[in-house]
Amino acid sequence: MAEQIGTLYGIGVGPGDPELLTLKAARLLGEVDLVFAAASPGNDYSLAQNIAGPYLKPGIEVRRLEFPMVGDEETLTRAWKANAEEIIGVLRGGLSAAFLTLGDPLTYSTYGYVLPYLAEALPPEAVVSVPGVTSYQMAASRLNQPLVTGLESLAVMSGVEAPEKLGELLDIADNVAILKTYRNYENIIAMLKSRNLLKNAVLCSRIGLPDEEIRRDLDSEPPHKPPYLSLMIVKNGGAR
Repeated sequence: MAEQIGTLYGIGVGPGDPELLTLKAARLLGEVDLVFAAASPGNDYSLAQNIAGPYLKPGIEVRRLEFPMVGDEETLTRAWKANAEEIIGVLRGGLSAAFLTLGDPLTYSTYGYVLPYLAEALPPEAVVSVPGVTSYQMAASRLNQPLVTGLESLAVMSGVEAPEKLGELLDIADNVAILKTYRNYENIIAMLKSRNLLKNAVLCSRIGLPDEEIRRDLDSEPPHKPPYLSLMIVKNGGAR
């Protein structure tokens, strides 16, 4: 008898507002047998799980998958493989599962780190990615400001990158969304200031959550480190 393999759904739950989950995501969360929630080893909660809470079946098992926040590649790879193996074990037991991720599952997501290992061990149909609203999309909606119009371009980058990367993107992109700005915030501010772009930058923190914060006058503020869940939208103008 052929092995009955379950399906994993990588589900993007959006940036914070539970009402931003897609209809497909909400339906699948009410159908799966088990839920995986990524978390840092130092945290005892999962924000993605809290967001998805209204759509989960009562009493459903939620398993934490720990993703260490370190720079050591060997440690990270070991964690990614271990998490993938746990997921594979559940699917080979015939169960269906959801992997919860903030925003979109294929945009700077922990889900993206285990995906290659799942693809190696499972048939393609056993893993389904369900898109979600990204933080920069929601930030744009809060600002009522188009991300791009006409022939404009949009670059999306991680603030963990060296500031030089931001400079390269500002040379070619009309608009830039900088995610994870907490890591190199002062360097990002310095780069934007050197190009006279602070007046065109908006900092959005914990967007979609009850304590969200939007800061527009960055050129008049003293340096400070924003929260982990922070991003910037920069209207470059004239890059073309």
